[in-house]
Parts: sequence; structure tokens; C-alpha cells
Amino acid sequence: MSFSQTLQSLVPHESGYRVTVGEDWSQGRACFGGLIAAVGNEAMRKLVPADRPLRSLQTTFVGPASPGTWQISVRVLRIGKAVTLAQCNVLDAGQVAATMVGVYGLARESAVAVRPAAVKAAREMNDAHEVRYQPGITPAFIQHFALRWVEGAKPFSGSPQTPTKAFIRHQDPSRLTESHVIALVDCIPTPAMSMFTTPAPASSLVWTLDFFEHRFDFAADAWWRIDTDIDAAADGYVNQTGLLNNPDGVPVALSRQLFAVFG
Repeated sequence: MSFSQTLQSLVPHESGYRVTVGEDWSQGRACFGGLIAAVGNEAMRKLVPADRPLRSLQTTFVGPASPGTWQISVRVLRIGKAVTLAQCNVLDAGQVAATMVGVYGLARESAVAVRPAAVKAAREMNDAHEVRYQPGITPAFIQHFALRWVEGAKPFSGSPQTPTKAFIRHQDPSRLTESHVIALVDCIPTPAMSMFTTPAPASSLVWTLDFFEHRFDFAADAWWRIDTDIDAAADGYVNQTGLLNNPDGVPVALSRQLFAVFG
């Protein structure tokens, strides 16, 4: 099932929704976290008007969500003059796999306007080879994305800490949406993986994605870029920050994650 087909399988069920997710979205013993967050956003969007752009999506991954059918519960926490807050739980086999809070807000006039500076990568996208999906080696969900690593050490290369820059896009030819971009941000591994010499598992625990630009009308095959670096790592936990750049090279969102690494 493509990304769009998976989102389209989100249908009303009992007092909430249900969604069907295929094995091709697996990541180890669970499903790809970016898809879980995108599904939660889609469910909250059923209750939140489209004219209120997503400002922040806060996701806590409580437990693994396996391929199959998930149940979704969603509610609006508060509706203000400018901001709506909604909450969503994703349940697998009756157990909470993830819980999310979405913050959706109208634009307001303000004297404060600050944007991250755009930074070029060391190489252009066309100078880098595409990372190919390899059954049994790379996670199954990778087949739904295209990646070109342009800066930084690759996973399991035994390298010191280095920031990574990678061009990314969906393989899904459908029109890009807010939820497409949510999933896209999460499609590369944590830079901590480059410090290992052999494959080792990692699991995202908490993810906050903050948007400050809301243009999604790019071609489905346009390349975005994610720049990621480790802020701190200790005791088997990694804090990292990512900056998403749109196909025009404009920074549009900040990603902050807490990972558990095993090894």
C-alpha cells in the first residue's frame, strides 16, 4: 500500500477511526514512526478545519504498532480564537502504541519574525547516489522513499559524530499534503547509527515537529532536504535536532527527537 492508500484507509469505526497498514511499512518489529504520526495528524484533521495550519505535532511512542489494523481515538482539547489543540491515541490490539497532541493555529500579526538561515550542503543532490531498498537489509518502509546522502557519515560506518544532510522524497506519486511531509521528515535514521560498526536497533521515544512554513504545493517527485545532528547522548539515549528544507531550499520545520539506542 502506498502512503496515500494507507491514509485513505482511515475510516470511521465505532467512536473513532481505524486504519489498515501493510507489512511494507515495517521497521524492525514495529511500523515506521513517521507513518504513525502522519495517521494521527490525518485523524485530528477530521476535527480541525484546514484553514488552521499545523504548528506543532508532539508524538510519544508508547509501544510498538504492528502491521494490521489500528484503532484511532481523537478529540479536540480546546478551540481558541486562533489556536485549536487536538489529541489522538493510536491503539494496536487494544494497547496504546502512540499518543499525540496537534497544535493548529491561524496566522496572527506580530513584530517578531525569525527564520533559520539556509545552509548549503557540501554536495549537490545529483552528485550523490540514491540509497536503494535492499530486502532483508534495509527496513521495509524504505521502499516508499527515495534518499540521497550528501553529507555526513552513513549508518554503521564506525565514524565519530557528524551532522548529516540528506535529500529525501516520497515514491508515492500522489499530491503532497501536510501529512506526507510529516512522514518524510522521519525517513532517515538517527546520526547516532553512524557511530556503530555493526547494525544495532534504535527506537524513537518522543518526537516534536514544529512547522513555521506551510507550503506543500510542490511536485510529488521534488527533493526535500533534512539536516540532522546530535545535541547530546548519554546512558543509551540520544537527543537530536533536524531542520527540514523544502525543494526551494527554504527551511520550513524543526524536528526534535529522543531516541533509545541499544548497543
